[in-house]
Order: sequence, then C-alpha cells, then structure tokens
Amino acid sequence: MSTERIDPRDPAAFDEWHQAMVAAATAGREFPVFWPLEEMRISVTAETPYYEREIWAVRDDGGRIAGVLYVELPQKDNTNLAALDLGVVPDRRRQGFGTVLARLGEERVAHHGRTVVQCMVHSPLGEETAGRAFARAHGLTVGISDMHRILQLPLEESFLEELAAEVAEHHRDYRLVSWQDRCPDDLVDGYAALEGTFLTEAPMGELEVEAEVWDAARVRFREEQARAQGRNSCVTVAIAPDGTLVGQTELFFPGHDQVNAFQSGTLVARAHRGHRLGLALKARNHLELQRSHTERRILHTWNAEVNTAMNAVNERLGFVPVELTEEWQRKI
Repeated sequence: MSTERIDPRDPAAFDEWHQAMVAAATAGREFPVFWPLEEMRISVTAETPYYEREIWAVRDDGGRIAGVLYVELPQKDNTNLAALDLGVVPDRRRQGFGTVLARLGEERVAHHGRTVVQCMVHSPLGEETAGRAFARAHGLTVGISDMHRILQLPLEESFLEELAAEVAEHHRDYRLVSWQDRCPDDLVDGYAALEGTFLTEAPMGELEVEAEVWDAARVRFREEQARAQGRNSCVTVAIAPDGTLVGQTELFFPGHDQVNAFQSGTLVARAHRGHRLGLALKARNHLELQRSHTERRILHTWNAEVNTAMNAVNERLGFVPVELTEEWQRKI
C-alpha cells in the first residue's frame, strides 16, 4: 500500500477521492450525509485566509483508493487545532489501511505544529462501533456527544404560526429580522460579532476551542462561497432594544442535493436567554424559508446532549433522534 496527497484541482483525482470518501463516510448509516461532489470541490480549492486544507489517500497494491484523509487547519483562530476526517471504504476495512491513515494524520499534524487533534465519529443509537474503538485505540477521548436529529420538511404553516404566537409575549421588546443568502449591510458587523461568540457560548464539553475571529469580510467570504457552491440559506436574527444582535439561526439548502437540508448554528447570547428566543427564531426562520422553498426535504441538525434548552426547542418542532455523533480529541 502507498499514500499520496491528492491535488483537488485535478478533476479525475478529486472525483476518485470523493467517491471513496462518500463510501467510507456513509456506510452503515440510516441517514448519511456528506458534502456533494461539486460543493466540496469548491470548498477545498477556494483561496481563503481562514483555513488550510489537505486531502490524502492510501492505495492498495492494485492502485485503488482504499482509504482517505481530510485535514483542516484553522488559520485565524484555534491555530493549535487540526481537524481530521479519515475513512476506509467498506470492503477494505480491517486490513491495516486505517492505521496507515492515522499515522499519516499524526505526521501532518506534527508537520503543521498543531497540538490538538479533533475528529467526529457517527454511531447508530445504542451501539458500540468500530469507529469508536478505533478512535479510542489511537488515544482520543470524547470531548462532547451530539445527537443527530432529523425533521421532515415542509412543516405546516399553521403549526409554525402557533409556535410563534405562543412565545411572542416573552420577547415583545426584541425585533426578529430575516434574510436569504446575503446579510443586509447594516447588520453585517453585528452578525459577525455574534458569530464570533459561538464556540464560547454554545456547549463544547471538554473540547479545547477558543472564540473564532469574525468580521464582515469573513461573513461575505462565506456567502460568496455558498453562492459558488449553489447553496441557499435563510437566516433570522433577534435584535435587542438597544440595537444589538443577540440571537440567530440559519438553515442551508444545498443546490446539488435535492434531499437534504441543514440546520446550522442557533445561538442566543447568554444575557438574553429566558425570552423564548430560541423557539421564536426557529419558527420564524422556517416560515420565511417555506415562502420560497416548498419542496420536501430532510432537515438535519446536531446538538450537544447537554444543551437541554435547544433540544427542547427541536422536540417542539418535531425533530427525532437518529444517530449519535461524538466529537473526539487528543492533545499532543
């Protein structure tokens, strides 16, 4: 077997790598999701000051890709971290390819001088899996456990309107503002400031993370990349009486995937909790979204099991748990 770095700008090489990654990442999962080919191609080839990314493969003696490795390195914040995603295609497992990839990952982490490795393991509910055993055997420990939940879309508008009316009295001094795809210019600075608090405001368990560095330029970069990828988004924010953005929620619809949609971050600033803003934001955002996207989709969300408030909101909306996603880490 041999390892090689894949050039994402080589269409044939990247397509082969992506096919192997999808096979590895989705096997045995009831509701698997992974980046569509063209979306991920843009992600790993984009010129960005925010992340450095590498993709690698291990080939068997016949030259076929048996396993894959993705390395992501933050550049503006959390510069001690390296996020790894590795997988072996199902029919080549238990033949040593995973161990080769793990060793390669350690070499790349050392090469970049990172001191904390983080990765995700997806497991059917209530089952011990080979992925968990593999992570444990390579010295990683669980930093936080997230529940993967799904919701069938669209929701009945009358149901969403009832939820919004139920909590309206609790936040009548706040304004809710929505947009699709591009943040209004007069809100972008406040939106960036709120985004920068996510890793410190949301439950992170034992994960070693610091606040991210966000500004208007980073928001615009993310929007432009989403546009290039064919992704649509719907965002609703809460604005306090003094004009400060204090809450937000986001939904993403991939253009290259007609089945799945994704709930991105939902956050209410700590000082403004207790006003039922979490449910209000989500109900409003779903209503706004369904004015332009009425097709049936499966909406996916991941929330820490300890985040009882947000999990209660998701239960009210009708989300059901389908999978455990654990975020593992190792300090080097």
